Amino acid sequence: MKKSLFSVIALAALLLFITTTSHAITIGFDPVSQDVPVGDTVAVELFILDLENYSPDSLSTFDLDISFDSAILAFHSVVFGDPVLGDQLDLWGLGSWTGVTHGVGTVNLYELSFDSADDLNTFQVGSFTLATLTFDTLAVGTSSLDITLGAWGLGDANGNALTVDQIQSGSISPVPEPATMLLVGSGMAGIFGLRRKRWFKS
Repeated sequence: MKKSLFSVIALAALLLFITTTSHAITIGFDPVSQDVPVGDTVAVELFILDLENYSPDSLSTFDLDISFDSAILAFHSVVFGDPVLGDQLDLWGLGSWTGVTHGVGTVNLYELSFDSADDLNTFQVGSFTLATLTFDTLAVGTSSLDITLGAWGLGDANGNALTVDQIQSGSISPVPEPATMLLVGSGMAGIFGLRRKRWFKS
């Protein structure tokens, strides 16, 4: 009798642990880092990983602040949704409430789904792109891309807050254009050749 009672208690505790344990949600950038010629535009995807697949907890809203070095990058534009899967906060094309606020070295992205909780919990995948951001590259250097939760953070389909376990920063490094590097290299070679010629003459 004691053995079976212990087994029932142990099973109940295990089920309670399983149902209360949530996935480790990660948000970050893809690619994590990239080198691009200065003067070009560059795109980076903001993603979320490890929500539940086709079940609670799904995502119904996010409010995120992205910061960057304004001497190296300038915010250009944003497209909400996954380029392959579509907008996972607008599953049926009903629209969603989106907001973009940008200042010097920062951009805030906000989206609120109009889909029902049942639809989000039934049809939303667990990992997807939230938005694709495009930046203009202004100068040579490396700018980190850092994410912080805005006032509303992340919310599930029932309006409860979701905990983000890991935030992965990214970076963009504008580099000199190949033509510029070739021109600089040719100039340096010319100066070196001229100095060498003068040295031999003396």
